[in-house]
Parts: sequence; structure tokens; C-alpha cells
Amino acid sequence: MTNSPSPIHIELEGTPQEVRAALIRLRSKLSLPRFAHIDVGTLEIVLGEVLNNVVEHALAGRKDGRIALTCDLGENCWNVLVRDNGAPMPDNNLPSGIAPDVSIAMADLPEGGFGWSLVRMLAHDIHYHRNNGWNTLSLRVDC
Repeated sequence: MTNSPSPIHIELEGTPQEVRAALIRLRSKLSLPRFAHIDVGTLEIVLGEVLNNVVEHALAGRKDGRIALTCDLGENCWNVLVRDNGAPMPDNNLPSGIAPDVSIAMADLPEGGFGWSLVRMLAHDIHYHRNNGWNTLSLRVDC
């Protein structure tokens, strides 16, 4: 029998301020002694990108946006589930994650387009589906 910690579950409204507060709550929970032996930085980066994308795209212009985040520590990775009641991903598919060309002048670099390439670099087993008006993203982050 394993003695793994209970999953971390955080629910938030779909606003940038709530994402920041949720990431602070997550950091507080990850600072507990039971997680002291685990590198949590990668998890924080991935979740920051994912949650901000949900707010900026899926929940843009909505006042009733909700996000539910669950992080469950597995044997060698975090199993992450993010659910939101926003708009579906384009064509009901995950973004390609192809990073924009950075071999151009700094002033010509795009503002966005880097987030999903970063998520795809740092996470694996990434899956998306939509059911009954809710988006569900699952992924794993090594720890």
C-alpha cells in the first residue's frame, strides 16, 4: 500500500486575478513537507500556461467562467486534470504547439504562440475532450 498524498483540488473563477490566486494557493500546498523531495517548478510553469490560456481564450468575455484543477501525485509524475466551462478548442483539437519562428528581429516577434509549445515540451500524455459544455484537459508532468 502506498502512502501518497491526497490530490490537490482548486476551483476558481475564470479571471486573471483568480488564476494568480490559484497558483499562489497551489504553491502554498506544494510547500508542505510531504512535497519537499519533489521538484514542483515544472508543474507550476505548465499550469500557469494552461490556466492563463483558458482565461484568455476559452473564457474570453464570459462572466460565468469556472475552472476546476486537480493535481494528483503519481509514482513519478503529477497527473493533472483541468476542467472549464468555456468555449471549445478550435476544431475540438489541442493546438499544435509549434513555436513561432524566433529567428526574426525582436520587434517582429509575435506576442503569443509560445505557450502551447512550452506545455508540449514540459508535459506528456496530453489529452483534450469536450462533454456537456465542459472542456477537460488531462496531462502528466514528471516530478
